[in-house]
Amino acid sequence: MDREYYILNYIQTNLRTEFLDKLMPCISFLGKLSLIWIIIAAACLFFKKSRPLGKSLACDMIFNLIAGNLIIKPIVGRLRPCTLDRTVDLLVSVPIDSSFPSGHTMFAFGAATIIFIYNKWLGIAAFIFAFLMGFSRMYLYVHFPTDVAFGAVFGVIFAIAAYKIENMLFEKDKPIIRLKKAQKN
Repeated sequence: MDREYYILNYIQTNLRTEFLDKLMPCISFLGKLSLIWIIIAAACLFFKKSRPLGKSLACDMIFNLIAGNLIIKPIVGRLRPCTLDRTVDLLVSVPIDSSFPSGHTMFAFGAATIIFIYNKWLGIAAFIFAFLMGFSRMYLYVHFPTDVAFGAVFGVIFAIAAYKIENMLFEKDKPIIRLKKAQKN
């Protein structure tokens, strides 16, 4: 835990600037309640070409919500750094749920992974945003570095699982369908 505080305090004493004090809460706000990912998924569902991406994003968000927020967070029950060290001047209000894993980071890396699967260039941009999301949570002193690191790892794992499950459930040309079509000819 000392190493984690060392990293958080290093950020506070060496990287804090007026510009970042304005930017980091904005980046973090974009991940609040995963609204940015819900909006992107919903927009994708409206267009036939992007519908598979929208379905995968929706499936990924459900995975993250259930596994990350409803199962792992309550089981671990880790307190946030800002509740353990109240000397830091916070730029945001203290979140009420547990610290581990970082939900903002988990959802951001999950969405970035799904987007990367469908479009490499947009995926790279999404990963950059996900990295900034994770950094913002440490900058704002609401997550430990391991919360963010595991949030990223869980996000990627859940995204890959969600993508595979979504493909099994919604794939147009399932082997059974192809077999039936072949028998009709």
